[in-house]
Amino acid sequence: MSTKKAQSSLVDVARKAGVSPSTVSRVLNNTAPVSESVRSQVLSAAEALSYHHVPHRSTKARPMDSIALLIPDILNPFFAEIVRGVQDESADEYMPLLLDTAEDVQREKQYFRLLTTQPVCGVIVGGSRIAAEDLAAEISHQKIPMVVLNRPVHYPHVACIMVDFQVATYRAACHLLSLNHTRIAYLTGPVRSEASQARWRGVELALAEAGLPLRPELCPVSFPGVDGGFQAMSALLALPASERPTAVVAYNDLMALGALHAIRTHRLHVPDDISVIGIDDISMAAHTNPPLTTIAQPKYRMGRLAMQMLRRMIQGQPPPEEGYTLMESPLIVRESTGPAPSNHPNGHYS
Repeated sequence: MSTKKAQSSLVDVARKAGVSPSTVSRVLNNTAPVSESVRSQVLSAAEALSYHHVPHRSTKARPMDSIALLIPDILNPFFAEIVRGVQDESADEYMPLLLDTAEDVQREKQYFRLLTTQPVCGVIVGGSRIAAEDLAAEISHQKIPMVVLNRPVHYPHVACIMVDFQVATYRAACHLLSLNHTRIAYLTGPVRSEASQARWRGVELALAEAGLPLRPELCPVSFPGVDGGFQAMSALLALPASERPTAVVAYNDLMALGALHAIRTHRLHVPDDISVIGIDDISMAAHTNPPLTTIAQPKYRMGRLAMQMLRRMIQGQPPPEEGYTLMESPLIVRESTGPAPSNHPNGHYS
């Protein structure tokens, strides 16, 4: 008894051509531009598999292709601006599917695994909280174009957009040292994050060059939000007066806002008693009391650039040769930093 050979599917063609199913669909339906090399790969694979394709005949507008946008926290204004940049750049070409991990490492890993089964054209990782080796492992399973923000990842199908956080926080710590601060704290965010480790190294390097240690008790770990900043700063203020910091670099602006609140709660003053520096320059940073000194990140531009890169890669172009694009991160000096207190070992404490 003869058996009938199973007919090849669009997914089979995609697998043989080494592209995503959505790319095969675009080539065979001629619905979006792709490079000639990718078109040739797809057509050759379809011919080799004897794949018979029936073009779309619907008079309706074609469905929009989807991309996945993975972020750690939609409530964080930093990521909200990245999302806006991606949306504005994708226009009516691609539909972003937003995946918010809510700062949950396990949920992030689940989303990565889910993406291997979903018909999306590409992925933008707007931020990751899993360890570097775990992130590399998750990305290695993805075969579609990806753009990763603020994490160094080295795969042929991945482009990276980076801010040099070590240089940025080094600059911030040097600013505090120039104001004669010697007890400088770092409010640590997600410790698994390479971005967090780079920020730590920048502060540590600046202090080391000044002959000062970055003391572990001045680096409390907490959730990277306002509540986390409040808790971390409160822990520092619970130290004996002679050991409390006179200046703080926070993992991000939200933690810095929490720190400002904790300092006020303890009836202390910024910057007279304690100087505070954030990272991100979110929109409210200029309107806090006092206005927050911070390291700026071009959030909206990063979102648009990520979408531009992803579009080119979906169309068959390779990622940048150097593997990553470096964005500027200037220090914005406002009123939350000032000279170290001189009338007491730790300012107005009594």
